[in-house]
Amino acid sequence: MPLDEQILRAHLADGPFQSGVDLKKWQLVSIDWPYVLISVSAAVREGWPVAYGFRFECSNYPDTAVTAQPWDLERNAPLDPGKWPGGKNRVPKVFRPDWKAGQCLYLPCDRISIDGHTDWHRLHPHLIWKPTSDITLYLNEIYDLLNSSDYTGPRSA
Repeated sequence: MPLDEQILRAHLADGPFQSGVDLKKWQLVSIDWPYVLISVSAAVREGWPVAYGFRFECSNYPDTAVTAQPWDLERNAPLDPGKWPGGKNRVPKVFRPDWKAGQCLYLPCDRISIDGHTDWHRLHPHLIWKPTSDITLYLNEIYDLLNSSDYTGPRSA
């Protein structure tokens, strides 16, 4: 097993990730290295999904930031853009199917999105991935957005 996968698996078994599992914030679905599928809980509202799937690409973890895209766990394919989370302000700025062809979220902790955003280091230092970071940095941000008053269900709702 590659070292980056060993480290990720250790982090998934460790306190911060398991605390999120215990609090029903997220759930590990599967690992098919370097991809990891994780379900993240969303605010409970009638007719809305109770969770969203995300496919994380974790090669060179944790030295390199992960990247994640919304994922249809039933079809094992990218989530249809109309089913991406929607919102009033910040949620639609992060969950942007038009950004990088829907390959990632528009977040400072995302490996793909950070490119070209040197100002994010100054504006969002708490969200910048470091080699000492773990996947819960990204997961907590997704969870907070999906459980905020800004979240209004799927885009097509």
